[in-house]
Amino acid sequence: MTIGRRDGTPGPSQPDGARYDPAPFFPEVPTLLPKLPPLVALRAFHALASTGSIRAAGEALGVSHTVVSRHVHNLEQALGVPLVSPSGRGLALTAEGARFAARVAPHLTGLAEAAADLGRRRRPLTIRCVPGFSNVRVLPRLPELQRLLPGREVVLEPRLSRSRPEGVEVDVEVVYLEHLAVLPPLRSEALARPRVFPVMNREMHGRQSIRDIDDLLRLPMLHDESMDLWRHWLRAMRSRRQPFGACLGTAQLALDAARLGQGVALANELLVEEDLRDGRLVEPFPSEVRPKSYHVLADAARWEEEEIATVRAWFHGMCHAESNGANGTEKTPVLAK
Repeated sequence: MTIGRRDGTPGPSQPDGARYDPAPFFPEVPTLLPKLPPLVALRAFHALASTGSIRAAGEALGVSHTVVSRHVHNLEQALGVPLVSPSGRGLALTAEGARFAARVAPHLTGLAEAAADLGRRRRPLTIRCVPGFSNVRVLPRLPELQRLLPGREVVLEPRLSRSRPEGVEVDVEVVYLEHLAVLPPLRSEALARPRVFPVMNREMHGRQSIRDIDDLLRLPMLHDESMDLWRHWLRAMRSRRQPFGACLGTAQLALDAARLGQGVALANELLVEEDLRDGRLVEPFPSEVRPKSYHVLADAARWEEEEIATVRAWFHGMCHAESNGANGTEKTPVLAK
C-alpha cells in the first residue's frame, strides 16, 4: 500500500486533503520546539525586572542602558505585548510584564545553573583550608578523598584569608574561628571544637619544673602574628598575666619552634595528636579550653550535591575519628610525666 509522503502530504493512494502522522513510520523525525523569543532579549528583560531600572540592568549585564532598552523593545515586538511603561524618569513593569517576568525567571535561573554545573565539572574541585589543618590532617588523607571521587581532580589550597581572587572559585572551605558570620549564598556547619593547650618539647620540659601557669610563663611564649589565642587561653585559665614572646608569623611555625625547644606554643588537639603520642611534644599540665571551632562552608545551592556532600562527610569523619578514641569514647590527654 502506498502511504503518504514523509512531509505529511497525501500519497498516490490517499484522497486529496488527507493527512497522516508520520511519527509511527519515521520515529526519528524530531518534534520541533515552539518558536522562542531571542535569549539576549529575555536576559535584558530579566535584568530589568530584577534590578528595577534600565541603568542598573545595563550595569549588571555589562552593557549600556540603551542596549537594554533596545532588547526590551525587541522582546515586546516579538511577543506583541507591552511589558514596560513609563514611570517617572524610568520604566515600570506592566501587569503582563510582571506576570511574564515571574514565569521566565526560574527558567533562566535553571539555564544558568546548568551551564555553571557543566563549567564546574570541567575544572578541578577546589578545597580551601586553614594551613595547619590542611598540612597535618587533610594532606595525608587526600588520596582517600580522591578514591571517594573517582575521575575528579582535587586541588587543596592552604590559605588563611577568606578573600577570593577574581575568577577563583572555591567549592568547599574549612575555617577555624571563634565566631563565624555566614552570609548568603554560603552555608556552614561545625566540624569540631578542639581543646587548646600549651605544648613544649620533652627536653625543655625535663629541664624545667612546671606545675602551674606562673611556672609556664617564665618560658618564651611562641605565637603567630597575634597574641589573641594566648590571651584567650590565659583568661580562660583565670590568669591575669599578659603573654610575651617571639612572633613567628603563623601558628604552624610556632609549633615547629616548640618542637625545636625554642619555647612554649599553644596547639589544638587535632594538630598535635601524633606529636604527643610519639613524644615530640608534651602537655605540661591539663587544661580544658576550647576557644574556636572548625567549620565547613560551601554554596547553599550546592550543599546537597553528591560531591559536596561527600567532601563534607569526609571532613566530619576525619574530625570525629581524631577527637575520639578508637572505641568512640572521649580521649584522655597525653600529659608530661
